[in-house]
Amino acid sequence: PMRHAIRPAAATCSAAPALLLLLHGTGDNEHGLLNAVGQLAPPDVVVVSLRAPLQAPFGGFRWFEGYSAAPEKVALEETVAASSDKVLSFIQTAPDIFGTDPQRVFLLGFSQGATMVWTTLLSRWARPALIAGGMALSGRLFPELLQKGTPLNSRLADAAQLKNLPIFASHGADDLVTVVAVGRENSRLFTSWMPHANFEYVEDPDCGHEISPLVASHVREWLKRYVSAEVKS
Repeated sequence: PMRHAIRPAAATCSAAPALLLLLHGTGDNEHGLLNAVGQLAPPDVVVVSLRAPLQAPFGGFRWFEGYSAAPEKVALEETVAASSDKVLSFIQTAPDIFGTDPQRVFLLGFSQGATMVWTTLLSRWARPALIAGGMALSGRLFPELLQKGTPLNSRLADAAQLKNLPIFASHGADDLVTVVAVGRENSRLFTSWMPHANFEYVEDPDCGHEISPLVASHVREWLKRYVSAEVKS
């Protein structure tokens, strides 16, 4: 299994808890997002932060070679898919490891991790409802996923797989790492592929490549709305 850090569910509930999987950005590790985002998650949710499988050149870890805005050729041809497959495998084994509800697995990624969230959501899953929702913060939906004839496109799911699935994306207007035009293009690409998606895009006008207080407040509300069992009727 992938290296990970965990924040157990604090609250006890009769049903198996939801699982929130965190995917970090380049140069980080399994602890970074857990500290930053773990506190935003409802107490009745198990939060697991994964360590990306590759060493990053300047320390820490990464999901693929290059950057979301400028991936290397090998990333688009092999590594992005391989890392996404590792995430999908982890999701399938997670209920047995953590005692979580297999119908309530949610993804949240930042930067390269957000790019992996996009890739994993749009990849064919081993079974329906493998993932219940996703949040992609300051990442990129690779156009190659939607371009016929590319290696990434060979894993593209039917849009029906994401029917009614809540998906949230955010971007900072002052992002110098993955510029805001990428965030807007993500939104355009995704909604043209799936016009009636349950999709929300938020742009922070005063934010760079970071999880700003504004984005954090949206994340908290989204997690409370879709992930916490407390709001289920």
